[in-house]
Amino acid sequence: MATVLEAGPAAPARAHRRNISLLVFAHMANDAYHGFLSPLMPLLAQKLQLSLSMVGLLSSAHGITADMGQLLFGYFADRLRKGWLMALGPLLGALLALMFFMPNFWALFGLLLIGGVGSACFHPVASVLASESAGRRRGLGVSLYISGGRLGTAAGAATATFLVTRYGPEGVIYGAVPGLVFGLFLLFFSPPFRGSASLAHPSLAETFKSLRLVFRPLARLWIVSLCRTSVTMTVNAFVPLFIVSTGGTVAQGGRTVTLHLLAATAGGIFGGHLSDRMGRRFVTIASIMLGTPLIVLAFFLPDPLRTLAFMGAGAAFYGSMGVSVTYAQEIAPAHAALVSSFMLGAMWFVASGSMVAVGALSDAFGLAAALPVYCATVGGIGTILSFGLPRFK
Repeated sequence: MATVLEAGPAAPARAHRRNISLLVFAHMANDAYHGFLSPLMPLLAQKLQLSLSMVGLLSSAHGITADMGQLLFGYFADRLRKGWLMALGPLLGALLALMFFMPNFWALFGLLLIGGVGSACFHPVASVLASESAGRRRGLGVSLYISGGRLGTAAGAATATFLVTRYGPEGVIYGAVPGLVFGLFLLFFSPPFRGSASLAHPSLAETFKSLRLVFRPLARLWIVSLCRTSVTMTVNAFVPLFIVSTGGTVAQGGRTVTLHLLAATAGGIFGGHLSDRMGRRFVTIASIMLGTPLIVLAFFLPDPLRTLAFMGAGAAFYGSMGVSVTYAQEIAPAHAALVSSFMLGAMWFVASGSMVAVGALSDAFGLAAALPVYCATVGGIGTILSFGLPRFK
């Protein structure tokens, strides 16, 4: 279905840049709709009379299908190797623009589940294509692709904030248009895979037998990434509510998350470049060591210092997001799509589930007490474990 764009070992650098650019914009379009939820959550919570525990469950809903579904699609992506599967990401994600039309909690929960299916199709395919299109600078190439997602989430948060303040809650539906347009484009134009589907492992049993040989380094990297992502998800899900609870406005909460994600985009690009020079392990350790104290400090600072601290933490934490995917692909190169799914999908799913616990803690002790303690504890565990990571470049 997709039109093949020039790529491969003999392709000119221009084709590689074109493919990476397309993947960056595709990731932006896919992840933009995930960015809608955070700034709109205070209004949705008010409209549907949601507790903080229910807010945490909604933050997990998208991940149930978007993240765990990646394991299934990652396995088949290694076999099918079809770039047009990416189109389902923005096409189904655009449905999230209907959030304010949902009459109750469970209808909204179901909508988030449906939107997540497209993201599950998108990420395993796009992660491998980014790695294959990057040439020798895989760390930078994959980080550029990952940063496209962060930029998309930031753009989605900014767009949702603009639409709801300018046109009211029902105006958010206009945000569906870019996803529908770009999704249709991806149905017909996507970068090609290198090689063929026949090169993939023929059975699930053989795949897991092969992965068992690298289980320990992958597991440690996964846990460190889980700690990092649990903290960043806490910011995205609860900081707007925290700001409103301390006397701020919905617009201020949306702006803080947007700036946090924009800084994360820059940090992700720099982290990928640095990992090509200093190694994946160095960047992964430095990322969580710098990010954890900054994010805890942010909860105790007044604006604008608070926003600056959240921005610094975002740049630090997301500096290793793309790096961790490249790291995992280098540990298990024969299963690039599947290990990408573990590092993105399975990890995001568990991190999303932890938001229910964060919500329950916030109900019990208040946002101002629960959020910094949770971030310090989880970030500290990840920092300690990161020193045991294998020494791959």
